[in-house]
Amino acid sequence: MDTVDIFELFVNILYLSSIPVLVYYNNFSKSVIMSLTKLYVGGGIFLANLGSAIRFMRKNQKLSLKDVAEKTELTISHLSQIERNLASPSLITLEKIASALGYPISSFFVNPQFTSTHIPAEAQRTIQINPGMTLRFLINNVGQRNQLGAYIAEVADLSEEIIIHHGTKLIYVLEGEMHFNVAQKEFYLTEGDSLFFNGNVPHWISRKSKSKLKLFVATTPPEIF
Repeated sequence: MDTVDIFELFVNILYLSSIPVLVYYNNFSKSVIMSLTKLYVGGGIFLANLGSAIRFMRKNQKLSLKDVAEKTELTISHLSQIERNLASPSLITLEKIASALGYPISSFFVNPQFTSTHIPAEAQRTIQINPGMTLRFLINNVGQRNQLGAYIAEVADLSEEIIIHHGTKLIYVLEGEMHFNVAQKEFYLTEGDSLFFNGNVPHWISRKSKSKLKLFVATTPPEIF
């Protein structure tokens, strides 16, 4: 089944589902067709509260209804009805609104398969990066292209390793206390404290308490181990 066939099937499904559809194939850009095709193949559905989502995106961009109306050539009244879920927009209208707000049209769809990942505690990957430190990953980044990495680090003994990686890093102390260096700047952190910094700058744990040290660490993009 090629892209056009899948697209037509997608439209038919929307029609049979009583979702308002106004389709003129030549009026859709290739990117929109591919986005909708991927959403259909992956099980994508419209956001349950589409109007509220559009209003949130509009306010997030600091745009008024008048601003969006001018960009889309839609009336303020019609846009207001869409945002209050009193009117259902066609796909062409959604494309106009998405373009005006600076979001891809796929933002108006939800695909639980791609937006949600549940990892039970027993399934979380654990590695030992040195004799004194164990990491338990809260996000599975193996073979994935996630923008965020997160793990629990349990530190029993210190190593002399200096860490450098691309992106930014957040450390939150769950248990224990430590002295942490970001280059030559030393920070004293205890339970409940956090530290946010540039991962490109050399950093390391210089000292820790004799008690257990347990950290929550988040990085973007994910660190590679």
